[in-house]
Amino acid sequence: MHIPDPRTNKRIEVAKKVMEVCVICVRRSSQDIWEPYHKDVPHYTYDLDVPTSKHLIKRYFVQRSFNSRAYKKICEEKPDIIYCGGLDMLSLVCKYKRKNPNCKIYFEVADLRECFIQKPKSLKKKFERKMLTFIEEKCFPYVDRLVLTSMKFYDVHYGKLISRKKVIYAPNVPEVKVFDKYIHKNDGEFTVGFIGGIRYLEQMKMLVDAAEIANCKVIFAGAGGTNSDYCAISEYCKNKEWVRFTGKYEYNTQIAELYGSVDCVYAVYDASNPNVRIALPNKLYESVYCELPIIVSKETYLSEIVETMGIGFAVNYQSTEELVKIINGIKEKDKYKKICNNCKKAKQELVNDSWANELEKLLRGDINE
Repeated sequence: MHIPDPRTNKRIEVAKKVMEVCVICVRRSSQDIWEPYHKDVPHYTYDLDVPTSKHLIKRYFVQRSFNSRAYKKICEEKPDIIYCGGLDMLSLVCKYKRKNPNCKIYFEVADLRECFIQKPKSLKKKFERKMLTFIEEKCFPYVDRLVLTSMKFYDVHYGKLISRKKVIYAPNVPEVKVFDKYIHKNDGEFTVGFIGGIRYLEQMKMLVDAAEIANCKVIFAGAGGTNSDYCAISEYCKNKEWVRFTGKYEYNTQIAELYGSVDCVYAVYDASNPNVRIALPNKLYESVYCELPIIVSKETYLSEIVETMGIGFAVNYQSTEELVKIINGIKEKDKYKKICNNCKKAKQELVNDSWANELEKLLRGDINE
């Protein structure tokens, strides 16, 4: 896995209550977003420029050098439980479990591969899907629990691989304590914030253009999904005084301040991407907890939740004009107050620690296999 992101750090926080934890991970030079947060947990970090999952074949060969070192470290640690994400990591830990059958494997999926959502058309993509399906079918008999951030993933794909009783739903909700010092923004110029790894450049540019027309500010908080993403949006915003970048941040110590500096949360992604249509990003839960309106892409599972609960608006992911109208609407005081109140009502349902309790019980062995 990569250096733990905020979601993974939340899992580590739970695991620390129950057992000794160590992290084996890779630092991707082209996606250097996070730094280790849990200083009391050993992090065995290996520097490697791993290609994205879109470059599957190249990734396989580059990953091999990491796999050999990671496998050696796993054998040294002799874990009772391995918590991992990513199909390449699952293959590696299944190799360990075949020789150590008492070890438990808990596999988390935060994003579902595009080829698993809709059938690919090109020969190359068809081959990749066939290869990935083959790997999954070989590995999943060794998986003791599947952890999903969206149950849509089970409906769309994993229902044919594993029993529902072996699935734990662990949405990417924030730890309440990291927002202890959060103060809702109540003055200054209206500001729309994109908080997190910067990707989907066209939608980021759309926000910048819409903000200029709607006469409001924009904050981009976080590094890029890749270094090139960050460079591209930075270049696009050069000399645009209504846009501010904060750069990389430490989630647990700075996230409350960042959300306290915005009036509205932007989570519009390219909805032509099948995964975007069914995923539930952490911005949903963070915006609800902070009682801030959220703007999302139309025709997504996320938009269904947002519009049903009245906690924000959905926009055509390619329409700057539509985004301008939505921003101007949110700026109206009565409408803004109503959305914030809806967020307050939605907290109990969307932002709770039931997932953490479930995971802790599993790690303690209080849930029967």
